[in-house]
Order: sequence, then C-alpha cells, then structure tokens
Amino acid sequence: MLLQFSVTNFGTIRDKAILSLIPSSDKQHPENLYTVKKYKGNCITAIYGANASGKSTLFQAMTVAILYIRNSNIYQLGKEIPVTPFEFCKNPSEKPSGFEFVFVTKNGRKYVYGFSATNKKIVEEYLYIYNTSKPSMIFERSENNYKFSRGNKKILSSITKMNLENKLFLSTATTWNASVTKEPFEWFVNQIDTQTSTDRLHFLALNEYTKNKEPNIDFVRKLLKNADLNITDIKIITRPIPVEKQNVQFYGLKVNDVLMEPVSQEETIIMMEHIVKDKQGQERKFSLPFNKESLGTIQLFYFAPFLKNTFDNGKVLIIDEIDKSLHPFIVKYIVNLFRNKEINKNGAQLIFTTHDTTILSLDIFRRDEIYFTEKDNSTGVSSLYSLDEYSVRKDENIEKGYLLGRYGAVPYLQTEEII
Repeated sequence: MLLQFSVTNFGTIRDKAILSLIPSSDKQHPENLYTVKKYKGNCITAIYGANASGKSTLFQAMTVAILYIRNSNIYQLGKEIPVTPFEFCKNPSEKPSGFEFVFVTKNGRKYVYGFSATNKKIVEEYLYIYNTSKPSMIFERSENNYKFSRGNKKILSSITKMNLENKLFLSTATTWNASVTKEPFEWFVNQIDTQTSTDRLHFLALNEYTKNKEPNIDFVRKLLKNADLNITDIKIITRPIPVEKQNVQFYGLKVNDVLMEPVSQEETIIMMEHIVKDKQGQERKFSLPFNKESLGTIQLFYFAPFLKNTFDNGKVLIIDEIDKSLHPFIVKYIVNLFRNKEINKNGAQLIFTTHDTTILSLDIFRRDEIYFTEKDNSTGVSSLYSLDEYSVRKDENIEKGYLLGRYGAVPYLQTEEII
C-alpha cells in the first residue's frame, strides 16, 4: 500500500510536490479506504489539470524512480541515471532530483525510502522502518559515505564495496542477499506498476494474455459484459508466421535471404464474439476481428489483465490519461471497481490522471482523493495540491466549481490575439 510519494526538481516540478494517499479526517466514503494492520490508505486518487500543467511529469517521475530502483544494479560504471531536472534555472544538471516513497508491505511493515541523484551519481539515499510510532534507520548514504543501524552494520557495511556511485544501495544490498532490504525492494518490484505508454501497455497486455490465457480471458469477458459492450466471448489464438511472410531484417535483407536460421515469429489473432438479433428476432453469433472493435473496447481489453493482476495482488496501479478512448461511463465503472469491497478485497490502489470531469464528484471521491496540477507560466513551475486544501461543502458541485476555475488547474484561453 502506497501512503505517499514526493518528488523534487524533476521536469516542470521544481519545488517538492507531495502526493498523499493517507486519509484525512474526512468521514465520507469509508468504502474508499483500506487498512493494513494499523495503517489506512485511500484506494483511488484522481489528478486533474490543464494540458502541460505537470500531470504527466508527476507520473514520469514515479515511473523513472520505480524502474531505476528495479534496475540500478545492472548499471555499469559511467552509465547515466535517467533523471530530468528542472530546466529553467542556472546549471540544472548540477542539482539533484529527489524521490521519496512511504509505503506499507503486505506484512504490515511501514517503510520510508528515498534517494536524490544527478545524471552522474547518487547524492543521497536512505531507508527507514517503523517498528514503533517513530522511524528507525536501516541505512543512510551521502554519496559514498554510509551509515547503518547497529544491528545491520556488520552485513551491510561489507556490501558497500560492491556498490557504485550510480547504483542504488537498496538494489545492490538485496542482490547480495541482505535480508533487511529484501522486503522493501520487492515491494517496488511486485507491488507497484505505472502505465504511461499506450504502446508498452498493449505489448505487456498481449504478453499477459499469452501467459495466463484462461484466467485473463474470463476476467475480460466479465468486464466487457458488465460494461454493456455486447461482447459475449473472446478468442485469442497464437500461431507461427510462415517463414516466407516474416519481415525480420538482417542488414537490410530478409532472414531467408542470408545464411542464418529464420527467427521464430508468432502472430496473435483476437476475435470478439457478438450475439445479435436479426429482423426476425432470431439470435445469431458473429465474430469480429479485434481491429474492427471500437477504440474504447480495445483499450478496456488491454487494461483488463493489469486490473486483474492489481486486484489479485493488492497492487498500486498508476495510469496516465485513463480516459483516453474510453467513455466517461467506462472510466466511472473502472473507478467504482476499486471502491467495491467484493472486488477489491486486497486493498488495490488506483492513481490516475484524467480530463473527464463527469466523475469529479463527492458522490464518488473523498476530498483528499482529488488532486490538481497547475503550472505558473511566468516561472515554468508546476505545483500539486489537493481539494482537501479548500473548504467545500459535502453537497458542493465539484465539477462545476472546477470548470469555473474555483480550484485553479484550468487553462486560461485568450482568443482575441488569434483573431
């Protein structure tokens, strides 16, 4: 369970931006909360804002941090760290970007992990655990200087010589079998996912359908049926592509034109079954190729395996532009899945950006589950803030207030200059 993420000096975010999933004192929608031992977290968080206001930047920061944590141990000496500092300042590359996660593992242990880095090196890194109401240090790092708690010093200090200035010690220590870092590292590997690229989403979804075909097809069949999309069955067929039709290139030549073995290639064929009534009222089955379905149906099909995996394992799912090609009713349907305790039994969390204001309502969200991003065009700086910072009535029309600019985070359009 994610409780908080913060980022500093990344993209258009100059000052510290904090996304908190820790519930406030708001008593509305207790069904939107999940508890792991004594810790509570919000199950849904929606982020609104104008184009180029910083929504995607926040998600890119989370993605960069998570992927770097997972993969930093394979970095070679001199490989650049993929951070993008705030550009509108003097010597931006010299100032580190900072990231921090506060989270609770399935075992109910709360951790704080953070690091700051330039493209060249780790400037700071730390890991704390809450054994009591106060955090206890596991390790702290300032560039190549390390500090450890008394109980962990012996095993962790011997691993420092295996680390590099562009590697995270959390990853290195776990690789070298340090049990004290294993649980928090595995949380980043197994319990949080971001989906910011449509192409990547499609590729990974097809891979999931191939690996776990029947459970995923059963889930997406129910998902599409409940979304009232008139699809009664789905067939996914994977078959080899004949060698003569393969298009693998080797120095500009097809594989069968050079002296090498053909590369094994497969194609995935997806068919959607519909049952419709003819003019006489008789029901008939028709199968349509996947590419003839609507964009919304296709997108929901690709989302399905990630939704299933998220619910099954109580994960954090982060989606940029969830409303892309989806009808507002479908977006609302997905959001309500996370609010449904019969479906969301394991405390899965959904964090998403959207321009869809039809769901922007206190009938669905708590005040602390609605966030806004806004960019100051005079400085180029994006800021992140919650609706909970405003005094709003329980019956207030949040959608109307947002569109009227009451909470900021909307574009200011000037047509006169164009005319």
